[in-house]
Amino acid sequence: MAFLLDEGWFFVGTKLSAKDASAYEALDRLLFRQWDPIGISTDTECLEGEYRDYLPEFWRLVTSGSEADVISEYLAGAEKGQMEIETSPEHRLDIARKAIALLAVWRMDVRS
Repeated sequence: MAFLLDEGWFFVGTKLSAKDASAYEALDRLLFRQWDPIGISTDTECLEGEYRDYLPEFWRLVTSGSEADVISEYLAGAEKGQMEIETSPEHRLDIARKAIALLAVWRMDVRS
């Protein structure tokens, strides 16, 4: 389980590094703005934390090097099991691929 506090993102007993916290927040935004299976991202009354319950496992899968199809299946399970709504398999696979690419960019060692 992860918590967002004023000091940053914390997993139970562990604080994420600043670099990982930025990537974690980017994945949070990816789930809210692009995965968005219930279609709330354009509703100004909704908080961006709507899908945060799915973020710790999504983070674990992406950071552990899981294949896009495994990540996509996790999203499918969340949609079917908790939300009782389903996006297309192509959409979920696109989100999984974007998450993998996003993390790869975050992990790049940029030198001047």
